[in-house]
Amino acid sequence: MTKELKLKEPIMAHNEKLHVLELREPSYDEIEAIGFPFTVSSEGAIKIDSSVALKYIPLLAGIPRSSAAKLAKLDIFKASMLILNFFTQSAGETTSETGSTTPLTSGD
Repeated sequence: MTKELKLKEPIMAHNEKLHVLELREPSYDEIEAIGFPFTVSSEGAIKIDSSVALKYIPLLAGIPRSSAAKLAKLDIFKASMLILNFFTQSAGETTSETGSTTPLTSGD
């Protein structure tokens, strides 16, 4: 599965001007090496770990780190949210072949 992010400000990568980033899902080996881009509090609240999410952006978009470093702050945030979504699902998305769903809770 890939997710597209239309960039607020285009960046250069591989001698091309990119207006859209395509982020692919991370592999098991990548997750093992980099970790999860979030923490879960004892109350169940999910908090993004930006230092981990930032490592995923160039990897999953297939761009050099130097290109990722030129992303607008809003694009970095949106990319981080898309990456987080690979690891979490909204209440309406199926989580197993049986059709069960697991809603996210905010801990509130």
